[in-house]
Amino acid sequence: MSASGVLVRSPIPALPRLHQIVLPTPWDIGPVQIYVVEGDPLTLIDTGVRRENARAALEGAFESLGIGLADIRRVVLTHYHTDHMGQAETLREAGADLEVWVHEDDADDVAEFTVEREERIDETNALFAEHGVPPALLARQAERIRRELRAAPPLAAATRVDRRLRDGDRVPFKDFELEVVHAPGHTAGHVVLAEAGTGTLLTGDHLMGNAVPFTESFYRPGVPEPQDPLGRRPRFRGLPSYLASLRRLRGGSHRTILPAHGGIVARAPRAIDEALLFYEVRVQRVERIARRVAAESGDATGWEVWQRLFPNADPDTQMRTRMVMVIGALDVLEDRGRVQPLRRADGTLAVRPTAA
Repeated sequence: MSASGVLVRSPIPALPRLHQIVLPTPWDIGPVQIYVVEGDPLTLIDTGVRRENARAALEGAFESLGIGLADIRRVVLTHYHTDHMGQAETLREAGADLEVWVHEDDADDVAEFTVEREERIDETNALFAEHGVPPALLARQAERIRRELRAAPPLAAATRVDRRLRDGDRVPFKDFELEVVHAPGHTAGHVVLAEAGTGTLLTGDHLMGNAVPFTESFYRPGVPEPQDPLGRRPRFRGLPSYLASLRRLRGGSHRTILPAHGGIVARAPRAIDEALLFYEVRVQRVERIARRVAAESGDATGWEVWQRLFPNADPDTQMRTRMVMVIGALDVLEDRGRVQPLRRADGTLAVRPTAA
């Protein structure tokens, strides 16, 4: 990608002041697509990673529009991940007197950002251990991840949050407004921004043109719910939340998706259905394997399911995101009454399938 980046002017002709800017990232998924709305206040929707080439690409796109980074007055973040919040503090350091708006459930992750906080190493390891992942494997992974994090400058910096968004809030402009739609799953505070007049959705990572997002799962502060006989800690359950978010969007009259990755998606209903199908297939696979394991031993842990589902994967390097998916699928199956959770004598969580 050139230093000037890629500027896509007015991808929605009826919104002529809304432009797409494509910025480099260091990842295999490729560049990130952010959006700028010209006018008062000049608004950036997501920011790219905190890297010099990303800043240069953003500056080049702004020069093509005849504006400067210091002119930005508002940044709206779809969520807290580094390719979305990464340059917010960079822009302030460049002289922009701007406000940062982000959903209240992701606000602390932006304001108190650290690379370790983003990775949630300890919280995720506690979750994995409860689902049967061996402690030695978790220790090796934690050491490797921390070593990799120390080896490179962080891709974001903590920055002040000026407004904590909620579902139904509005982001106003002179000629139109964007509705904040809380769409948890990929993160707890992910939002989609909807423009009703054109049926446009700015979806961040919730819906993409070239991938389906992973979902998060992590313990929240607090004590176990008194009505839970297993004494499970409060947890953000990303996959059930993601599927519910998709079903909510499915009920709207949306036409075009402006995502953070994968170009422009012209058929919003089809993209929503494809994302639902992607995870439905995986939930069904997890159920089939859980039933096989339970038929042999009486019940099944998430780790036992993972081992059967990914027999050729390297646990040291390929376990974490896939294990979150397995746990998420078991959450979905529990909600549907397809499995019954239980605790083994050693405290490990397992499931027992119900009658098919």
